[in-house]
Amino acid sequence: MIITLTSGAGYGRTPLSAFDAALHDAGIYNYNLLILSSVIPTGAVVKKGIFETKENEHGHRLYVVRAEIRSRESGKWIGAALGWYQLEDGRGVFVEHEEIGETPDAVKGNLAAEVRKSLIDLCRARKYPIIESRLQMKIKTAKVTDSAACVLVVGVYKAEGWE
Repeated sequence: MIITLTSGAGYGRTPLSAFDAALHDAGIYNYNLLILSSVIPTGAVVKKGIFETKENEHGHRLYVVRAEIRSRESGKWIGAALGWYQLEDGRGVFVEHEEIGETPDAVKGNLAAEVRKSLIDLCRARKYPIIESRLQMKIKTAKVTDSAACVLVVGVYKAEGWE
């Protein structure tokens, strides 16, 4: 199984329309999202890239792990992050974090620290050996301006029809 790690940022007149714009930016706007917890199955491969919406999948279910934040606080920075850790056989865990702050560096730094701590905690709970080089993360940030903003980072597992 390939899990595609995609991200997006969007702006709109409302937080909901900013969310829709971020989904569009990430390539997943015409799906019904089903949110999963944090477990990566054995044999999975996580790859970064924009998810490519298939035309014949409009309205399908899309199984995802998602970090997402919306804000109207003009002048602030918002960020979302997914972190993950995998063993040799592909199994592992995701963690999701969101942050709002004064600068992009502060938001990124806080997200990186929280993701790292959470990954280590989840790995310890599962008795996974903690190898620092296997701690991975993707962070997306945006500045909130005169409109609502949203950023998200999504791990896409698969699309499935309603038949």
